[in-house]
Amino acid sequence: MATEYWLRGDIPSGPIKATVITDISRVADILKKFRGYTLIVVGPGVKDIEMVVGGDILEQVIEIAKSVDASIVTSDSDIVKRFDEKEFKNYRILSPLEAIRYIVRNQIHYKLVVFVGLKYAYEWLLLNTLKHYRPEIQTLSIDPFAQPNAVWTLPSLPLPMWHKNITQLIQLIKRG
Repeated sequence: MATEYWLRGDIPSGPIKATVITDISRVADILKKFRGYTLIVVGPGVKDIEMVVGGDILEQVIEIAKSVDASIVTSDSDIVKRFDEKEFKNYRILSPLEAIRYIVRNQIHYKLVVFVGLKYAYEWLLLNTLKHYRPEIQTLSIDPFAQPNAVWTLPSLPLPMWHKNITQLIQLIKRG
């Protein structure tokens, strides 16, 4: 029997855990399926990832958002400034918690919420909230670390490999 962090006796049908997507083309298909109904929650961790991989991750997030007609939510002033410099307008200044509360209360309507750049534990809690209070909302974590509370998540990968996957994701979305 595999060692798990839960006991089947505690949760008769077993817990709801994320599907880890190792094929980046599946992520592209998911994003295309929810075109126009997607919210991307961007956290300040994007800047930390950029320092490690040496690429413009925020530009890649913008490319993804434009390609699938997604809105972006962020509360980081540096990210807002960079959005303005890049003349990207499809964003709102909201804390991630506030955005999730609006979704839970059905005040903003999205079918897919994508997370990137948040602190692991904070994102874990936000995903847990959506999983329990709005189970019909699909969630996707494109962070470099797997999130068990998302519906779909990328596997935990070294940052250079993760960056390569995100670059490939953009190409796949644009291709069709």
